[in-house]
Amino acid sequence: MSLAANPLLQQFIPEARDLLELAGRSLLALERSPDDAEPMNALFRAVHTLKGTSGLFEIGPLTRVVHAAEDLLSEVQSGRCGLTGSTADLLLTALDQVSLWIDALDKAGDLPEAASASSDSWVERLRASFAASGGAVAAVAGTGAMAAEVTLPDWVAALSSAEREACTVPAAVGEEGATLLAVSYAPDEHCFFRGEDPLALMRQIGSLRLLRAEPAEPWPPLDDIDPFRCNLRLHAIAAAPAAELEHLFRYVRDQVEIVSLPGNWPAAIRDGVMAPLPPEDEKTLRTLLAAQRRLLEARGPQELWPGRLEAAARALRGVLRHVSRDDLLPDLEAARDRALTAGPAPLLEMLGALVVPHRPTAQAEGRAEVQAAAAEARSAAPPAATTLRVEQGKIDALMNLIGELVVAKNALAYLARRADEGSLGVRELAREIKDRQALVNRIAEDMQAAVMAVRMLPVDHVFQRFPRLVRDIARRLGKQVELVVEGGETEADKNVIEVLADPLIHMVRNSLDHGIELPEERLAGGKLAHGTIRLQALQDNDSVVIRISDDGRGIDAEVVRRKAVEKGLLDAERAAALSEEETAMLIFAPGLSTAAAVSDLSGRGVGMDVVRSAIEKAGGRVTLSSRRGEGTTVELTLPLSMAVTRIMTVACGERLFGVPMGVVVETVRVPRTALHCFRDREALVLRDSVVPVVRLARLLDLPEAEEGSEEAILVVRLNGERLGIVVGAFREGMEVIVKPMEGVLAGLRGFAGTTLLGDGRVLLILDLRELVA
Repeated sequence: MSLAANPLLQQFIPEARDLLELAGRSLLALERSPDDAEPMNALFRAVHTLKGTSGLFEIGPLTRVVHAAEDLLSEVQSGRCGLTGSTADLLLTALDQVSLWIDALDKAGDLPEAASASSDSWVERLRASFAASGGAVAAVAGTGAMAAEVTLPDWVAALSSAEREACTVPAAVGEEGATLLAVSYAPDEHCFFRGEDPLALMRQIGSLRLLRAEPAEPWPPLDDIDPFRCNLRLHAIAAAPAAELEHLFRYVRDQVEIVSLPGNWPAAIRDGVMAPLPPEDEKTLRTLLAAQRRLLEARGPQELWPGRLEAAARALRGVLRHVSRDDLLPDLEAARDRALTAGPAPLLEMLGALVVPHRPTAQAEGRAEVQAAAAEARSAAPPAATTLRVEQGKIDALMNLIGELVVAKNALAYLARRADEGSLGVRELAREIKDRQALVNRIAEDMQAAVMAVRMLPVDHVFQRFPRLVRDIARRLGKQVELVVEGGETEADKNVIEVLADPLIHMVRNSLDHGIELPEERLAGGKLAHGTIRLQALQDNDSVVIRISDDGRGIDAEVVRRKAVEKGLLDAERAAALSEEETAMLIFAPGLSTAAAVSDLSGRGVGMDVVRSAIEKAGGRVTLSSRRGEGTTVELTLPLSMAVTRIMTVACGERLFGVPMGVVVETVRVPRTALHCFRDREALVLRDSVVPVVRLARLLDLPEAEEGSEEAILVVRLNGERLGIVVGAFREGMEVIVKPMEGVLAGLRGFAGTTLLGDGRVLLILDLRELVA
């Protein structure tokens, strides 16, 4: 059953992501400083908390993996198992798998169908890790919570035949060393006050076959029930290693009894050694199931089949609940869905046996799935967050401004009434209107600033994923790399932060693959064996600047020129005339790569082009500097906010259009005679540089204005090159909120969106990169 409607799940998902992020960061810190207790404690707390909170939901596979990871960390913390590189890899990829399951919960409200098999594989690998290091704790009969003598409790003897069948251990499980165990847990009556959840603890038992609850004492009258007193006794049967249950109940050993059941215990009950299920119960169940079989096998009109099917499924649900096999309800629903098209066979199988045969874990398939999932988690960027956590002070400031806005609104109504009464002269009325307009304008600006503050996130929101990325790629390449992060507290709008994610991943991967040398190469060049990649963030007026630098080999200008000529990007003569800076910027050209071979990291010539396109589309710019043998620095400059855009309006004929100020270099007016034709294209010589010129009217297929003595030219920078655009006239600049094109207009090329002017007209915002492409 989907958990999507559970309001607690909506709280759990962001908390789980925070805990996973903290666990990953702490694990990387622990790997760098194994003797530091602080990251170890933070890591253990995060995993322990995640295990506890996940137990509140029906997500057993996830809880079991986190539980196994906690056990491994416990062995590391105690010193019985060392934190090697392979152990850290295993823990990190296990956390990746848990993160994928959290994403599935967020999207679908449930875990994937393969989660159970995948969970078994993960638990096996995690437990095998510390078992190989001598960290496994063997179960000792007769100690702790395990009973010394095998006795069959009364509650086991009272199980129904269906429950006995459900608890039968398949041979495959027995061969793996699991024992069929009967667990009886009598929680302390005051356990709720200690934050304990006995039912959630029982559901953490692996391979749970049966779970039932009964009152520890007879229930008092309803009015006398104390809801804060635990009056339960919980029973379970599970196929699990004894040591696993010993560890699970280590904090409540005195409240738990665990008994190992002999292999022939169901037959012993049927032979009369133990009390069987009351005959009237079994007779009722047999009669009910026989009736459902007749209903399903009966012939009748096809249009009546869905109704008969649902009636049988409803009855079978009641049977499963009666024999305490609620865990099979999802299988019943799946069988019912299949029966809609396949006929009665799926439900008849459920009628024949109230349990689904145990399917042994296919370990090879499980490992392949785990490895694929972990690789996907490492390479994919996390989904964009749909929620924001906001400081209370920011909300309070916004509420205060709303109060001021209400007062200003009431003042306008008062002013309108006075104007209607004729008690104000024209000048006095104009002055009052201006005063009110100034007040509303001030409140609107303050509210805009307050809302923008709510949307601001620290750049560390993106930076925090790179320690893991750098570690994994460096290990794969055999390089030693230190990542230095500075200015993570710098804030920018949420949309800007999300735009930064993919370009930064490309840049850091490029530095790791192309920039940082192998240790032996660095030592031979007089450098330290380990390279350094530095991520810096700072605010520059209304922009945020992200600087990515490395101390690697730098860019070989001659190689770049040769590759550019080979790709046909420019001829040899022009390539030779390029400066070092101009040559370095060629790496952003589409299809250009200096890699000798294509790999999963680089070599296709698309990464750097994607970086520049993404940044410039967001109204930013990219600059690069590099020195051979010393390293490379790339700067990404973006506006602090993408919600409000500064534009310049220009006229084209009788129409107005908006141009984002981020691409505008300057505006000039020149005589028509200053325009010249070069190779059938107009151009302008501007301060000893040739600037290509296009006419906006022709780009938009609009009538051109009559020729005059002067031309108004808007000089913009697109893809690193200057371009002049002839417009009818320059108009004022303004700050606007750009709305994307919708409906049938969404596919129009050359337009970034629309905004409303003060007089109510719609202004089209131009996307010059698309327009001139």
